[in-house]
Amino acid sequence: MRFTFSFFKNLVSNSKFRFFIGFLILFIFQIWNTYKGEGIAKTYDSLEYLKTAENLIVHYSFIKTDSQPYMAWALGFPFLLIIFKDSIFLNLLCILGTYIFYFDLTQKLVQKTSTKWWLILAFVFSTPLYLIHHFVWSEPPFLLFLIVNSWAFYNLSSSNDSTITNQIDSKKLLLFCLFGFLFMSMRNAGIYFVVGISSGVFVFYLLPLFYRNKKIKLLLIYQNNYFKALVYFSLSSILPFFLWWLHAKIQAEGNIMSMYGLATRTLVEEFFNYGDVLSRWLLPSSISLEIRILLLLLFIVFVLLVATRAMASNFTYSYRCSCPHERPIANTKFILFIFWIIFVYLIGMLLSRAGMKVDAERFLGIIYPFLCILIGFVLDNMKINEYLKYGIAFLWLIYPLLRTVKNIIFWN
Repeated sequence: MRFTFSFFKNLVSNSKFRFFIGFLILFIFQIWNTYKGEGIAKTYDSLEYLKTAENLIVHYSFIKTDSQPYMAWALGFPFLLIIFKDSIFLNLLCILGTYIFYFDLTQKLVQKTSTKWWLILAFVFSTPLYLIHHFVWSEPPFLLFLIVNSWAFYNLSSSNDSTITNQIDSKKLLLFCLFGFLFMSMRNAGIYFVVGISSGVFVFYLLPLFYRNKKIKLLLIYQNNYFKALVYFSLSSILPFFLWWLHAKIQAEGNIMSMYGLATRTLVEEFFNYGDVLSRWLLPSSISLEIRILLLLLFIVFVLLVATRAMASNFTYSYRCSCPHERPIANTKFILFIFWIIFVYLIGMLLSRAGMKVDAERFLGIIYPFLCILIGFVLDNMKINEYLKYGIAFLWLIYPLLRTVKNIIFWN
């Protein structure tokens, strides 16, 4: 009996076992998600992407289904469809690849085994991820490139804070910049992530230099590795947006803004649209929208309070200490960094009111893994009874599991 318990305990705490279980569930669900109906699903956007990819091969030109120029979307996704066709394999590759880098991040950012298990199950049971990987959309590669970009920055910041020299890790910097270029090539809305990442690097990694040195020295900024990373990332990631802008400006004969306009929805209506989606990630839609949004706001306030308490001491210490290489402090800064880029993206999408109302979950789906990381960090640091905390957390997982199964069955 003691041997069985010890074996089970060691198995549960083994990271390779955790990875395999999550990978297996994700693989089965995505295959079911794809082949339950008639294969990968297609919307109007999907047909435009596919036709453009076909015309790139035949006519070497960005032309859509109606023989009109391809202008409204970023330029990169049709090139991927040339390789992967209708993206069945691409979507499978993207969701599994996203899981791999998400898994590695969670292993480094949280300490408790129970939290690590929760983060894995929260990912593999998630309805919004299977939604965006059910269609021929640009969100799957965008999310993969974005999370690799975040993973690269975490490792770049860890290696930078732990070295006493001023040499930046060129391989990690290359990955950070390369995947910034790639995610920006997939979706123009990636510009909000570029703004969030760039400003986040400045606020959380460069500004502390001023605090510790008690005065502003521009030389400290110019010679700092984070400044170099910020400049290289900004230049590489903005390049695809500039190329799209140049292409669209030429095709639209200079009147590029005619392609876009703010949606007829008001900011209040858009707030409720996004609130509806986010609250349905936590609670069943059978509960009235007003109650769900109220509970969502209370949940956000609770998470922020717990996160602030958990982060305050480490974050203050990281400003004052001359040795910010300790892992808990590096993790704290990175969690704040993740929170910041999600916040900037949500504000950008709220103000732009892009797409139709039905697109809200599609647009929000790309931040789901990052929200899980934030909640997992809070769960890891919450100072309450462990059995109560994890009991509620794991019981809640039944809801996204049932919701995902239901949606896979009824998607067409």
